[in-house]
Amino acid sequence: MSSLQSILTPISSQSNDLIEYSSGSIPVPSKELNLRRTVLGGQSFRWFEESENEFIGIVQHFLIRLKHNNDDLHYVFYTNETFSKINEEKVDCSKFLENYFQFSIRISDLIEKWSKVDQRFQNEQIPSGIRLLAQEPLENLISFICSSNNNVQRITKMIQLLCQQYGTLIGTLNNIDYYQFPTIEQLDRNDLEDNLRKLQFGYRARYIQHAVRYLKNETNDSNYFDRLKNLSVKDARVELRKILGIGRKVADCILLMSLGKQNVVPVDTHIHSIAVTHYGHEKKRQLTAGNYDDISTFFEQLWQPLAGWAQAAAFSNELRDEKTSRTKLNKKRRSEEKIDRCLSVQCKKRQRSSK
Repeated sequence: MSSLQSILTPISSQSNDLIEYSSGSIPVPSKELNLRRTVLGGQSFRWFEESENEFIGIVQHFLIRLKHNNDDLHYVFYTNETFSKINEEKVDCSKFLENYFQFSIRISDLIEKWSKVDQRFQNEQIPSGIRLLAQEPLENLISFICSSNNNVQRITKMIQLLCQQYGTLIGTLNNIDYYQFPTIEQLDRNDLEDNLRKLQFGYRARYIQHAVRYLKNETNDSNYFDRLKNLSVKDARVELRKILGIGRKVADCILLMSLGKQNVVPVDTHIHSIAVTHYGHEKKRQLTAGNYDDISTFFEQLWQPLAGWAQAAAFSNELRDEKTSRTKLNKKRRSEEKIDRCLSVQCKKRQRSSK
């Protein structure tokens, strides 16, 4: 057992083929990383809170355990014997995480800029440390196709099912199987849509099948995503929207989170609500192409040059507030139901005594 294992929760079981690939720590001040809000903030759907302030996630062919403790990000990377044997050159896991969390960008510098133009950052109503993850484009694209009219919990479940059905098993940890995100080749099946519908993907199953076939056959370009990275935001967005099921919001999420377009601000119901509640935008029942563009452009100009980072922070904060409100509402409902039951019991007792 590595020294880091004593910092993390002990492992109860591990499959024979799963090996500890690397472990260590990276110095990261708390103001530069709010780990929970970053990995559970609606960007990636492959992270889970294993225990308090400990997270386990799947990135590419690695199963990663993380804990941010005393301004150090502690990590353990796992993979399987097959990957380890095929790839003789050792991956620098510290560098891997630095790229994934984009640690070269300092949140404190961004907060300082945003605070000059936005009172919510100045007053710390939006917390520091929420980072923008640099994700794999295919996984990001399919995940956000699944995000249409959906919530984080259900998207996470859908992506789990997709990986279990079509991805390659990395290994088993604490009696849970973890899979890589499937490749285009693994997803390129004639029965993909039918199988996903059986797994409750609904209309999104058709969109995923179309995306897979489009990327495999119609683009005929193994460097498709790299090519989009080199296009302007406008041109890359046009290319993405050729794929069935990718509208403006989904395209903007892909541009921001996996194609390096870090000034793009995707607008969903949460960002729409923020714009209306805190920034004086006109309240409308639903997002249209017109007010989407107005809100996105407003925030891109307000939070430039890395407006997408501010959007990620504001979005994650909104999710937290929404969850807190929902929890309070549920507690209130349970309390009211308990009072109603007590009153009902007392009423029945009085009725029996009166007889």
